[in-house]
Amino acid sequence: MTLWIILFILALGTALWLITPFLTQGKKPLIITGFMGLFIAASLGLYTLLGTPVPPSPEELRAVPPMQSVTEADIQAMVEGLAARLAEDPEDPAGWTRLIRSRIVLQDIEELLREHQTMSAHFADRPDIIAQINEQSGFNDLVKSFQR
Repeated sequence: MTLWIILFILALGTALWLITPFLTQGKKPLIITGFMGLFIAASLGLYTLLGTPVPPSPEELRAVPPMQSVTEADIQAMVEGLAARLAEDPEDPAGWTRLIRSRIVLQDIEELLREHQTMSAHFADRPDIIAQINEQSGFNDLVKSFQR
């Protein structure tokens, strides 16, 4: 408790020293001093109410369930879900970009080529979208690596 009193006195002294230029102008020095004192008291009071954070105990840490890891089957299911969604609604260039990139990462070349043909056929009248998908998905880089 005496530590808080010492801290309060130091903070109040510092605040008063900082507002000295305002006090010498003769514009309501008591109001300014009172406001600064209340502000400091409220700050220190809030700190005493909240207290210092305490790290969790080992028992509390053991009670938290471990994070589930994503398995290869989960990834494959997500990619297949995206492929099924694009088969129903192919008007999604961002979806095609994700699907082709996923097939490249999974090294599923057969599906990659089949889906790339499907995408190219759908956007045949819009070559700019095909070029954008090829660039953003990494398909162009894959083709270049095969050409070397």
